[in-house]
Amino acid sequence: MSRIDNTCVATIELSLTWEDDAARHEERYLARRVNPWRDIFPPGLRERLEGLAEGEAASCDYAAGEAIPGRRDDLVKRLPRSSFTPKTVAGRRIEPRLGRFYPRGLFAGLCGVFPQDIRPARIMAMDADSLTLDLNHPLAGRPFTLAATVRHIAPKASDTGGHLFCWLEEMTDYGPGMQSPLPGLPTDFLSGDALSRTDAAPDADFYAQPRLTGHIDAQADALLTDCYAGHLRPGVAVLDLMSSVASHLPLETNFAPPGLHVTGLGLNAREMAANPRLAERVVHDVNADPTLPFPDAAFDAVFLSLSVEYLTRPREVMAQCARVLRPGGSLCVGFSDRWFPQKVTAVWPDLHPFERLGLVAELMRGAGSFADLATTSIRNWWRPSDDPHIRQTITSDPVYVATGKRSRA
Repeated sequence: MSRIDNTCVATIELSLTWEDDAARHEERYLARRVNPWRDIFPPGLRERLEGLAEGEAASCDYAAGEAIPGRRDDLVKRLPRSSFTPKTVAGRRIEPRLGRFYPRGLFAGLCGVFPQDIRPARIMAMDADSLTLDLNHPLAGRPFTLAATVRHIAPKASDTGGHLFCWLEEMTDYGPGMQSPLPGLPTDFLSGDALSRTDAAPDADFYAQPRLTGHIDAQADALLTDCYAGHLRPGVAVLDLMSSVASHLPLETNFAPPGLHVTGLGLNAREMAANPRLAERVVHDVNADPTLPFPDAAFDAVFLSLSVEYLTRPREVMAQCARVLRPGGSLCVGFSDRWFPQKVTAVWPDLHPFERLGLVAELMRGAGSFADLATTSIRNWWRPSDDPHIRQTITSDPVYVATGKRSRA
């Protein structure tokens, strides 16, 4: 049996868990072609991996500042408001907003920062004349647990040439931590024209022609389904909100809890008719009328998959999700990095993917009826070899999920 040592290469699934005052978070990342001899691991993890076989795992707990640099007051900078360099991207002018992250290179006057610098900087405060900018790592000052599960081991041909990876940097730079809100302050996600769209025509027109295809690759679909499965139990009533050809729920043949009753609500009857998971189908446009056509406390779980980016009245839809959920029921919102550009709301492409998690979590908090908020990110899995986009990228579509429980009070 092969085991981790300096003569192998390996595939290792990393899971980093951490908390803030608002939610629990898990970042899952597939470390591919790990070279135990050459690569850099956070303190103590390489030693715990030594000798592990496929399927075995190790974990380490890290105090704040131990594996990721701690918070430094000198990395909080006050700059003139004019230091921000506005950019126009896809015809949309990017302006500074409270709580949001921007590449450091957009701010003039920072020592050692050049226009090409894409490391994240967060606006902590702003007024007409100045900006307060946080240059600390988004996870700075937070303790976390890092678990590593060995998925595959192969013999190493040689150590001539090749890359060296620092796996914690690969996993945590440019993303994790950006979903966390500022203490006591809501992030400015939805002001101005944030919910406008390029195509303002009725959604019923755009979706009149059925699209009988999936919107993420098969590996991403399996990962999203696995995330959702933990919120199911036998006999529950489920609402698949903004439904289509796939519900991303386990089928009865795939170890699903027995007796699930899934109601789909979407815009195209033919798409929902092709969905084998649905027991009932309702055609309804939540942008035209956010009121869901169901009684109070009708469902044990609501799943909103690959569609939250199209909501033009998201606060009202979140309130409706709370209304139709039974106390203790789950709301799960999953998304990836694909969308219809004509129908996506303007704010969505402006945001970093981890900020999008923060937006969804903030919408749940704003509804005032959800507790036990959590987010999950899943990145860097292999794309299936038979996927039609395999020639463009060998990496599977990323998966992001925000969840909350309907308050019992």
